[in-house]
Amino acid sequence: MTWKRFLGGLCLAATVGIVSPTHAVTVNVTFADSAGEGFFDSTLGAARQAAFMYAMNLWASRLQGTVPVQVQASFDPLGGSASSAVLGQAGFTTVHANFSGAPLPNVWYPQPLANQLHGSDLSTQPDITAVFNSDVDGPVVLGSVGFYYGTDQNPGSDIDFVTIVLHEFGHGYGFVDLIDSNTGQWLSGVPDIYSLQLTQHGVGDFDTMTDAQRLAALTSNQVYFNGPNVVAAKSGDVKIYAPNPYESGSSISHWDPSNTPDLLMEPYYFGAHHDIDLTRQAFLDLGWTVLPPAAVEDWSIY
Repeated sequence: MTWKRFLGGLCLAATVGIVSPTHAVTVNVTFADSAGEGFFDSTLGAARQAAFMYAMNLWASRLQGTVPVQVQASFDPLGGSASSAVLGQAGFTTVHANFSGAPLPNVWYPQPLANQLHGSDLSTQPDITAVFNSDVDGPVVLGSVGFYYGTDQNPGSDIDFVTIVLHEFGHGYGFVDLIDSNTGQWLSGVPDIYSLQLTQHGVGDFDTMTDAQRLAALTSNQVYFNGPNVVAAKSGDVKIYAPNPYESGSSISHWDPSNTPDLLMEPYYFGAHHDIDLTRQAFLDLGWTVLPPAAVEDWSIY
């Protein structure tokens, strides 16, 4: 069972919002499903919405910002087999560089972060779009295993949906690279803030590499995150998933599974996990202001 991400847009259906505690970012969520399916399914819809909003609360309570984050989410049949399936996909819709408030020139920042740094919305598009696999709740994909929509981290043999949402929105808020996996080139010749935190042992930091060196690094199994906050938290840099061959949607944009203890942003589901753990320090390195934990009960939903 793998996590994957995507960048894209969805249609509008219905909107709810989260009003955050003081200083935490506000999130506006649009459920983009048609009546009677997905988040509006007559049987599972209410539970899906509740679990999703719980995860939104957990993420938003940790991120400081003055610009509301616009989210669109839906369920769609993404397929799979009795033993394997894509559980969900999410990503930011645009990136921005050289805007007023950018900490570094000529560097891409993901839309949700760029908006906070700039102080207003830089795009009319949703900041993050997400889709989750409705087939997981059917009888074929993953067999008898389905999504668990509780919030108590006790999914039994099922898959904890809150954990899936937390992971996918880690990508949506910026835990992802924009490197061309075929050439090693930066997007439009401009590095992204996430990749500027990466290094290959024995070669150097990604921003000092040639395109060919960067391409080789993607499958080197020797890529590490060396942002100062992560290094301080772990007393050293932390390994990034860089297998050979390259795995689209997984390589470079996840912690390596060899890290202990298990981390939220690993490439494979390992069980219920409602802690953003080391992603907190990684986000500080990207430029987010990250708040101490806040109780979900401090939130209101409208």
